[in-house]
Parts: sequence; C-alpha cells; structure tokens
Amino acid sequence: VGGLEEAYVAAKPLFLSMGQKTIYCGGAGNGSVAKICNNLAMAVSMLGVSEAFALGQSLGIAASTLTSIFNCSSARCWSSDAYNPVPGVMDGVPSSRNYDGGFSAKLMAKDINLAAASAEEVGLKSPLTSQAKEIFEELCNEGHGTKDFSCVFRHYYSGMDEL
Repeated sequence: VGGLEEAYVAAKPLFLSMGQKTIYCGGAGNGSVAKICNNLAMAVSMLGVSEAFALGQSLGIAASTLTSIFNCSSARCWSSDAYNPVPGVMDGVPSSRNYDGGFSAKLMAKDINLAAASAEEVGLKSPLTSQAKEIFEELCNEGHGTKDFSCVFRHYYSGMDEL
C-alpha cells in the first residue's frame, strides 16, 4: 500500500479484513509500483517455466516429473508449485480448466505495458520486460486475452499436455 503512513496505519485493519498480509510501500503511487513489479516478475517466471516444461516434454520427460524436480530444487517458484501451466499436472488451477478463470492475459499485458513504460521513463534496460510485452500482446491479438495468463504454455507449446 502506498500513501501517507498515518493513513496506512489507520486503514490497516480494513486491509487485513481483505487479505492475510499488508505491506506499506512508502509514498503515494508506490503500491502501484509494487504491483506492476510483482506482476512483471510473475509473467517472466511463467514464461520461463512454460518454456522449460515444453523443452523437457519435447526431450521425453513428463511434466509431472519435472514439476517434482522443480519444486524441490532451485527452479522452485509459484509458477511451478502453485499455478502450474501444464494441463493435467495440478488440479484447481486454470490449466486444469482450459485456462478459464484466474488472472487474464489481457490484464497481464496491461501491467507489463505499465512496467515497460516505467522502465523507459527511468532509462532502465529491460529486455525481459520487452519480450514479455511482445508475447502477451501477441496472446491478446490472437484472441486469448480473456484466458488466464498461464495459457502462454498452450499458446506456444500446444499438444504438450502432461505425457
């Protein structure tokens, strides 16, 4: 949350009634900065995990086996252990229901565009942001904007559901 610290402290009980954790980020606008940075990291992570699953499956390792390996090693991340993008690997996530529900690719594209504009504004080189922006814009342009952002796995690696 961004804004005046006194206002944050006064409103903290309200924030905690909506979620389990609340973090003060500093002045006005910093909450939005934290959100776009978090979503950028989430998008880039999902792209990397999706590509790694596709490569592993292409080379003959089942996504469920890779998931077990990732989730107990240095590749462990939310995109693998809590929101796996490969259909058939995890129940209760968008990939298990044709990528319906969840955080839409269109909203992810919006946040990545905000991150890209912010990086440009401060003169930060951001090649991963640029690549993610291109990929999520392509997803939206091809009609997948209402699907969960993890549909990037199916979009680029169709036919590679759990082996």
